[in-house]
Amino acid sequence: MKRREFLKLAALSPAALLAMNTGCRSTVSPARRVIVLGIDGMDPFLLNSFIHEGVMPNAAILMASGGLNPLGTSNPPQSPVAWSNFITGYGPDVHGIFDFIHRDPFSRAPYLSTSRVIGPDRIISISDWRLPLSGAKVELLRKGDPFWNRLTDEGIPVSMVKLPVDFPPDKGKAKILSGLGTPDMRGSQGSFTFFTDDAGSITDDTSGGIVVAVRDYGDNCYVCGIRGPENSMRAGNPAMKIEAKVWVDRDADALRIDIQGESILLAAGEWSRWVRMRFDAIPNISSVNAIGRFYVKEITPRLKLYLSPLNIDPLNPALPISEPSSYSIDLARDLGPFYTQGFPEDTKALSRGILSDEEYLHQAWIVLSERLDLFQHELSRFREGLLFFYFSSLDLNIHMFYRVLDPGSPLYASTDPRFKGAVRELYSRIDSVIGDALAARDGNTEVLVLSDHGFAPFNRSFNLNTWLAYEGYANITAENERNRDMFAAIDWASTAAYGLGLNCLYINRSDREQNGAVPPEQVRDLLLRLKRDLESVTDPATGRHVISNAYITADYYSGYLPPFAPDMIIGYARGYRSSWETTLGSYPEDVLTDNLDPWSGTHCIDPGAVPGILLSTAPLVLRDPNLMDMGKSIASLFDIPVLPSGGRNIFSGSNTG
Repeated sequence: MKRREFLKLAALSPAALLAMNTGCRSTVSPARRVIVLGIDGMDPFLLNSFIHEGVMPNAAILMASGGLNPLGTSNPPQSPVAWSNFITGYGPDVHGIFDFIHRDPFSRAPYLSTSRVIGPDRIISISDWRLPLSGAKVELLRKGDPFWNRLTDEGIPVSMVKLPVDFPPDKGKAKILSGLGTPDMRGSQGSFTFFTDDAGSITDDTSGGIVVAVRDYGDNCYVCGIRGPENSMRAGNPAMKIEAKVWVDRDADALRIDIQGESILLAAGEWSRWVRMRFDAIPNISSVNAIGRFYVKEITPRLKLYLSPLNIDPLNPALPISEPSSYSIDLARDLGPFYTQGFPEDTKALSRGILSDEEYLHQAWIVLSERLDLFQHELSRFREGLLFFYFSSLDLNIHMFYRVLDPGSPLYASTDPRFKGAVRELYSRIDSVIGDALAARDGNTEVLVLSDHGFAPFNRSFNLNTWLAYEGYANITAENERNRDMFAAIDWASTAAYGLGLNCLYINRSDREQNGAVPPEQVRDLLLRLKRDLESVTDPATGRHVISNAYITADYYSGYLPPFAPDMIIGYARGYRSSWETTLGSYPEDVLTDNLDPWSGTHCIDPGAVPGILLSTAPLVLRDPNLMDMGKSIASLFDIPVLPSGGRNIFSGSNTG
C-alpha cells in the first residue's frame, strides 16, 4: 500500500461509514461546542493500518466524515516545539522553543527550554538558614499569544486539560491543567527511587532515578530514606528527606510500609495507591506536599521496592499546575490524587532495567486509566465552548515499544512476543476515547482529533559531537574525559561547532560564546560546509544516509532568532537519531552505534518523515494543514469576528481575520 493512500476516503467504503450518521455536511455552521483531542504521537501510517484492521471503528467514522489528513509538524518535530506551534500559531522564531534543551549562549550551560525557577529577590541569612523576604516564582519560557485568548475575549468558555508546554499555566480566563513540561517535586522530568539490599546488582547509573542501598536492621525491618525537593531555606540547598520503615514477611511474600503515620500493606508484584508525603523546609512552620506510588518488585530473596517520581500533589500543589489554582484541587477532591508530572510513564525505569516490560506496561495502564477517568469527568460536565484534552500514552509507550513493530530494531528478536500487541491495544483504547467524544456530539458540536507528530524507528544512534571531532570541527584534548558530559574533553579555542540537545548544532562564535573560535564573518561559509558534509554522512553498516536535511536555522525561519537559538537543526533520516551522549555534550569513541535502549521509537528526525494526524467532523477546505493552522481554524468554528493571528483557516480556506 502506498503511504498516501490514507488520504483516499474510498479506502474505507465511505458509503457504509457515512450511513452511521457522522454529521458530515458541505458547509460549516458556527459550533457551540468544540472537543479537541490532542493525542501526542498518533502516527498516520499506524492509524491507517489499525483502521483497516478494524481496531479503531470510531476513528473510521471520523475518517469518513472529514478524512484522515497528515498534519504538518514542527521543525524540529519535538513535542515542546510542536505543541508551542499549536498554541501560538507560529514557529520557534516567535514562541522561542527550539528543543527540550536550550543553552546559555555565553557559558553553554544547558537548561530546560520551557520553564525556569526564579529565586526570591531578598534573603536574610541566619546561621545556615536562608529566609526569603519575597517569594520565588516559576516562569513559563514559551512566548506568543495563545489562540484561545481570542475565544475567552468573546466570552467563550475554554478548558485546556493536561495542556502541554504550559507550566506554569497562562494567567487568563481559560481553565487550564498543565501537562507536558510539568516537573516532579525534585525539579526533574521524572526521577524514581529504587530501594534494594542488592544494590550491587544494579550496574547502570544513568539518569532518571536513584538506587538506594538498604539493609535489614533486625526483625526484617528496612529503613528507607526518601529524598524530596531541595530546601532553598538552608545553605547549600540540601534535599529534604523523610523516612519510611518497611517490614518484610518473606513467608507471606508481603510487606508493610509505615510512613508518616500511615501503613500500606502490599504483596509482591503489587502497586500501592497514591501515598501523600510531607517534607518540612522549616519544621512546624513551612512544608511541601508530594504524592508517590510504591511497587513491590521483589521480597524474596532480596528486597526490591520501587517508588515513583514524587508528583506535585494536586490537592495541595507546591507549584502552580492549574489556572485557576483551585482547578486541580477540585479535580483531586472529585477523583482523588492523579499524576501531575508531564511524563507520567516511567520510561527511565524501563530503560535502566529497574522495571521489566511487563511491570512498565502495568504502570502505563495505571496512567492511562487515570487519564480516562479525568477525561470522562470533564466531558460529563462540558456544556459549551472549547474542551481540549491531551493524552500522552501513545507517545511515551510507542517510544518504548516501537521495537515490537520493527523487524529492523536491534531489540526486535529479544522482545517477548507477549508484548507485540501492546501498541495495538494502546490505539484501541484511544479509539474508545474518540467514541466517547462522538457520543457526546450534538448538532452544535464538532470533534477534532490531532497529533503533534508521527513516529519512526530509532535503530542507530549518531554521535554528532564525535563526528564533529573526527571531521576536524572540534578538538578533543582530553581523551580520558570524552565520556563526560558538557564538553569536558575539548578545547574551545580550537573548536568550531558543537551539538547539544536532540536536534541542535551550534557554531562556537567568537562574538557570542565564551572562548569562541569562529569570527562572525566566517559563520556562513562554515554552516554551508557543515550542511554539505552532514548530508553526505553514510552509515557503513547499511550504506544509507544518516541525515536527510541539515537546516540552517536563519534560512529556515525568517523571524528574529534569539541568541539561544541553534545555528542548525539536524533532520535525521528514518531509522536514525542523535545519541543520548549528544544531548549533553560527550564524545564517545564511535560515530554510529546500535540503539540497544528500549526507547526504540523516535520522532526527533526530519519533519517530513513524521507528520501528525488530523481527523475532524468539520470538512477541510485546505488539504495541507499543519499545527500552526489549528488555533485559527478551531476559533473559526465559533464564528468570532476576529480570528487569532498565525496560521490559516483550514475549514473555510480564508486567512483573513
